[in-house]
Amino acid sequence: MHPPVRDDRVITDPEQAHALVAASYADNRLRVSGSTEGFRFEHGSVDLGDVRFDSIHNTLTTDYALDPVGRLMVCRVLEHGLEVEADHGEQRLGPGDTFLVARPDRGYRARLHGTRFQITNLELPLLDRLAPDASRDLVRGLRYEPLAPDRARYWQDTVDYVSTALLGNREAATSPLVLGSAGRLLAATLLTAFSPGAPAARPADRTDAVPATVRRAIAYLEGAPDLDLGVADIARACHVSVRALQLAFRRHLGTTPLGYLRRVRLDRVRTDLRDADPTAGATVTAIATRWGFLPDSRFRAHYRAAYHELPGDTLRR
Repeated sequence: MHPPVRDDRVITDPEQAHALVAASYADNRLRVSGSTEGFRFEHGSVDLGDVRFDSIHNTLTTDYALDPVGRLMVCRVLEHGLEVEADHGEQRLGPGDTFLVARPDRGYRARLHGTRFQITNLELPLLDRLAPDASRDLVRGLRYEPLAPDRARYWQDTVDYVSTALLGNREAATSPLVLGSAGRLLAATLLTAFSPGAPAARPADRTDAVPATVRRAIAYLEGAPDLDLGVADIARACHVSVRALQLAFRRHLGTTPLGYLRRVRLDRVRTDLRDADPTAGATVTAIATRWGFLPDSRFRAHYRAAYHELPGDTLRR
């Protein structure tokens, strides 16, 4: 993940639109129905590396046939409608529909009718780091029909939260820890929203869920809270499976590995706030983002629950 890179284009030539789609997604065939005089293709993107937020408005009725894009694309229709034909069938979609466009390894066709929509792109390595032992199986098992309203709201709330936080806060948008956490949050939300159900734990996963695992993980997290770590990184450092690590933390500490890491980082925030001088320009925002937190209501709630005061109170004392 890297700081946001914006790119906004307005194109009136179908050939240039074809080239932009090829550069942004995959090689394609594009055909505009009727006269191309009124053709207009608006494409805006905010690129964060493993995640990219796109907004598209395509006037007229336009047909696309795309090669496999090699990543997951979640589409949310805002205006008008479209049809998508992929290996899972053909779907007609309208305003409010949120859906996965196609499997990363399969091409698809789409017909847009003056459609305005948003696409959240997630690269597959992001899911590999989140669930290295099962990411490919998870991708194959995802649901590609439109989400139910409650799942669609869950997905969109997360997209809005991440995009608003990163685009509205320069310190957060340049923090590797915040960027890494944002990418993992989106990947986990996608898997939750589009999966039929979470897999059950396998008995074999419990074989190495022992206190030694917890001790190794704690030592690792206490020594490296400034690294951009996901649960797969912690499991790899402890030489156990992700499932075993999670079971060990739940059983012996009543939390998750990332929940423990959050507390370690909160302790670092508290130490820095106590040592900082607000009259010299020190701020809660700068200190929180240094340790991977967005200085928002969630951060303040976690801080208050842990220390029974707000971070601003600690800084001013």
